[in-house]
This record gives sequence, C-alpha cells and structure tokens, in this order.
Amino acid sequence: MPGATVTRTLPPPLLSAATDTLRQLGPRRFSLTAVAETAGVSRGTVHNAFGTRDDAIAAALDRLSTAFIETMAVEVNCQNTLAEQVAAAAVLISAHRRRSTVEPRSINQSVLVLLLEHGGEELMRRSVQLWTPLVRTAQRTGEVGDGLDASRAAEWIVRLLFSFELLPPMRVNLDNPRAVRRFVCDHIVAGLGGDCRG
Repeated sequence: MPGATVTRTLPPPLLSAATDTLRQLGPRRFSLTAVAETAGVSRGTVHNAFGTRDDAIAAALDRLSTAFIETMAVEVNCQNTLAEQVAAAAVLISAHRRRSTVEPRSINQSVLVLLLEHGGEELMRRSVQLWTPLVRTAQRTGEVGDGLDASRAAEWIVRLLFSFELLPPMRVNLDNPRAVRRFVCDHIVAGLGGDCRG
C-alpha cells in the first residue's frame, strides 16, 4: 500500500471523493486534481486535507478495506455455522463481482481486486482477524477439528473466499446459496476436519 496510513481526521466528503476517484481511475491515474474535480473543490483544498497523492491513495484504500471487512462481518454474523458463514461470504463476493461495471473513465477492476493488488497484506490481516474467532467457535461446537490452528485455518478460508473473485469455481451456480454452501462445505469446511452432512 503506498505511503503510511493517514492519521489526520479527513472531511468525509473529501475521503469519499478520493475513494470514488481511486475506484474509477485506479492508482496509476489517480491524482489530487481528479479528487478535487470529483469533490467540486480546489486542488489546494484536497492537498491541505491529504498531503501527498500517496497519502490520499492510502486513505482511500484504508476506507475501501474497512468497508469491505465490515460488510463481510455483517453477512457472516447473521449465520449460525462456519459453513453458512463461509457460504454467505462467498455469495457476497460473487454478487460484488457481478456488480462491477465498466464506466467510460473507469478501470475494469473490482474493489476486491484493487485492494488485493494495492493493499493485499493489510486486507489479509484484517480478514484473518475476522475469521479466526469464527473458526474457534466452530471448533467448540465440533463443526471443525479441534486440533486446528485457528489463525491458519482462517487464512485458508480467506484465500479460498478471495478465489471466488479471482478464479470463480466452475460448474457452481453462484446465485444459488445452497450450491455455494455445498461447494464451501466440500472444499473448505470438510478440509478443516468438519462434517458437512448437516
């Protein structure tokens, strides 16, 4: 991820404009001038808020990463089992992938791909933090093996979930939650020593 995470308090409209600009143009074409145009303010206002271009990109990536993790947390916390949680996250990622649209000035890239390419280590860290306690709960309920290293299992889950974006499974109807659940049971939960018959 370019630069350090920006610690100053940023005006929400400018942070939103920076995030929208990053999503539309990507890091290579991103500029403070483009952010200013999106926000309808002067370039000086944007510069005073963010500092450098790299700081603005870092702030936008951080916002996107936070939003992605929070959205996934909402989805998985509504589910009772690890299999259902992983399935809900896989359905979310699949739906997100289909919603990525190409606009006249935009890059043909989803938010998840953008984050993985330019902030992948931080996104992985946050995602593993989300999934580790869920794996521990699944161990306590007997859904997966109790001898697992929960953080390593969480990383395995995250890597497979991200593969739904990068290399979607063949012959699985990603619009069908039951088909996705079956797939994640066979390829994730069963691989962690779980029983998917229920």
